[in-house]
Amino acid sequence: MNINDYKDLYRSEAEDALQALENGLIGLETVTDGRPAIDELFRHAHNVKGISAAMGYEEIVEASHALENVLDSLRRGGEITVAKTGCMLGAVDILKKLVRCATEAAAEPVGAAAGETASGVGDAGGPVSGAGEPRASANGAGVEGGSARSVELLGEALVLLSNFEDSLGAPDARTKPVSGEEAAARDERASEAIGQRITSTKVELERLDRIMDLVGELTISRIRFSALASELGSKPLLDELALSWRLISQIQREVMEARLIPVGQVFQRFNQLVRDVSHETGKRVVLEIEGADIGLDRAVLEGMVDPLVHIIRNAMDHGIETPAERRAAGKPEEARLALRARRERSHVVLEVADDGRGIDAGRVSEAAAAAGIARGKGAELSEEEICRIITMPGFSTSPSVDRTSGRGMGMNIVKRTVDSFGGSLQIKSALGAGTTVALLLPINLSIIKALLFSIGSEVHAIPIEYVSETNRFEQGFLETVGGATVLPDGDGVIPLLMPNEIFGIPLERTEERYGKVIVMDTGRRRFAVVVNRIIGQQDVVIKALPPLFRGVRGISGATVLGSGKVAFIWDPHVLYEGRCAYESDQETLVLEN
Repeated sequence: MNINDYKDLYRSEAEDALQALENGLIGLETVTDGRPAIDELFRHAHNVKGISAAMGYEEIVEASHALENVLDSLRRGGEITVAKTGCMLGAVDILKKLVRCATEAAAEPVGAAAGETASGVGDAGGPVSGAGEPRASANGAGVEGGSARSVELLGEALVLLSNFEDSLGAPDARTKPVSGEEAAARDERASEAIGQRITSTKVELERLDRIMDLVGELTISRIRFSALASELGSKPLLDELALSWRLISQIQREVMEARLIPVGQVFQRFNQLVRDVSHETGKRVVLEIEGADIGLDRAVLEGMVDPLVHIIRNAMDHGIETPAERRAAGKPEEARLALRARRERSHVVLEVADDGRGIDAGRVSEAAAAAGIARGKGAELSEEEICRIITMPGFSTSPSVDRTSGRGMGMNIVKRTVDSFGGSLQIKSALGAGTTVALLLPINLSIIKALLFSIGSEVHAIPIEYVSETNRFEQGFLETVGGATVLPDGDGVIPLLMPNEIFGIPLERTEERYGKVIVMDTGRRRFAVVVNRIIGQQDVVIKALPPLFRGVRGISGATVLGSGKVAFIWDPHVLYEGRCAYESDQETLVLEN
């Protein structure tokens, strides 16, 4: 992983924990029962050690471990004195400097040789583990890759904490005489700590959600004002609205960026899952993570946790072979399972790819026919048909139900969850080579640029990134290929869909010579839809669908127009799969009735 991508997050968490340590130590002198307070301090020190180890900041790990040892000695019955807390507060000050030193480094995380730290003085006066042996930094270097300042600070912390036991008989810090030099140094440390610039703050995610909702309402209000200003024909008013829209757009972008979370925060959680399932199944699997720094809307990322669990478990149960099977197939005994993220237009693609046995289309066809889900086509199933069958409720090729799979609900849950976020699911597989399951998800769930068009008296919208072009055709001169209507396109043709074939929406009859079409490109296919009128581009606020419409495939959301009417937002990834049938589920049925 790229350490620099996580420095800001690490620094924020480490500084919060260290500040909690400092506050707790100051209050430790006045508590009557110190054990709960010491336990809490120990937890904060352990947290600093853990997150620093994940970043490869070895000096911070060693200093915080030494502080843990000191707190542990108090937890085991040591007397709490002002001199002791002063000792630990000094160590916390040094830890704060170590954190700043590490996070402000140009590239590599802090790393140095343990042999250069305070002559091998270690935790609570003991020797440093491995003293004299070079400790590798996170970039694989030894002493040369480390920071001289961090080594010096670590030495100060270890010497300070090694003198902890000596403070048992020391005079009370409040009555001990202080020299002028010591007082000046103390004042300098206090001034540095108090005057430290605040570079980040924590905001409740619910508050960000509320701000985003307000920006959405502001956008809708602006659209309505623009419609009114156009009716009035007031140019000054339109100019002012244009200025306000630029400001609203800037606010929107900032809030959207604040909501984005690196997918690595979720991806890293699956290391434990892969390890556990590997042990359960006796399979050797290594998880590889790519694109961990890609940002995704918080709500989308949280919603993808369960689908990713299902896909990973499915890959390990059905896709990846046992070591013996892989050896017989000429593959390495250790399988590869990749968890990837990448940007694609205004979407993020999350992929789970394995190098296992792949999907046997013939077996899928037989299982689908046996379950009455689809007619058997043998190995002639397309990738789209395989995806449709595998994601149907109750479908499974597993002969029995176990802890990992067999009930046939996992992939159906994945598809429904992805659909609920306006995303799409794709499956690519090669027999004997492996399978890739891709989730195409919107980066954010709030405001998009869309092309508005009308069919009959209703207005609809399509995300602008999928619009390849708008065109026209001469009425009565469309071509037919294999019984399907197509639109001439350069040297070839593209499929042409009528609205009544998709949602059963009739076109408004017209005597015009030419009809209008919107050509869409999803990256995997191009097709065109006939419309009555093309209105133009507009930023629209995406609203969740009412319960009655949540089962309509091909519609990803709705928006409120300047007129106050609601327009549905089409999902091009689903439109070409055929008629967008109504898939009613139990929740929808209950809400309808």
